[in-house]
Amino acid sequence: MNLLKIIKNNLFIQNLVGSIVSFIPPYLEFSVAKYQAIKKALFITAHDETLGSYLEFGVFTGSSFNFAIKANKRIEKIFGKANCEFIGFDSFQGFGKIKEEDKNPRFKSHIFSVNEEKILKNINKCAKGQKMRIIKGFYQDTIKNKTTSDLNIDKARVVMIDCDLKESTNLALEFIKPSIQEGTIILFDDYVFFKGNTEKGEYGAFSDFRKKYPEILFRKVFDYGYGSQAYIAYKIN
Repeated sequence: MNLLKIIKNNLFIQNLVGSIVSFIPPYLEFSVAKYQAIKKALFITAHDETLGSYLEFGVFTGSSFNFAIKANKRIEKIFGKANCEFIGFDSFQGFGKIKEEDKNPRFKSHIFSVNEEKILKNINKCAKGQKMRIIKGFYQDTIKNKTTSDLNIDKARVVMIDCDLKESTNLALEFIKPSIQEGTIILFDDYVFFKGNTEKGEYGAFSDFRKKYPEILFRKVFDYGYGSQAYIAYKIN
């Protein structure tokens, strides 16, 4: 008896599986998918010797930032030391003032305001001597009208864009532009929101960036989570 026939004759199986999957909180699935995406990006870049820093815009509770450090340690056992510095950017006080075009029922400043001291203590604990730094403050103050060279960052290996809003993403992309090399992977964690509007959110910001800098060619390498996407810079003219 094949699997399809078993399922057809035993409907409790599909009911059980459906109940289990529906019970898993979406945010947990989202986090696990993000972990897998970071691990994939670190593996791909290590495989091709795309050396540089891991940059994360939107550290929040430090979950994915800490995971990136842990995953890289494992990957280095396969490919050797990469001398990767992990650099996180966040205000830890939410978004600050949100523009009208960036307003979304789930992206509220107070939701993303966290206990900075507790989170930084945990990040330092997880880093355990790993080359790491956190750039604290609103992007308007820390990266606007600046580039990676201003903060002694050479090349980007993997970039996690978890900015949610178009304005924040615009600032992050402009900031990292000089550090993008062939092989840099950029992860867009909230790529599908704002009801799919192509002019809003992370999608709108990346679209504008690609039009402004057509000399940097990207292609999608994989999807992850609930509408998140990863792109690789495959050619810089």
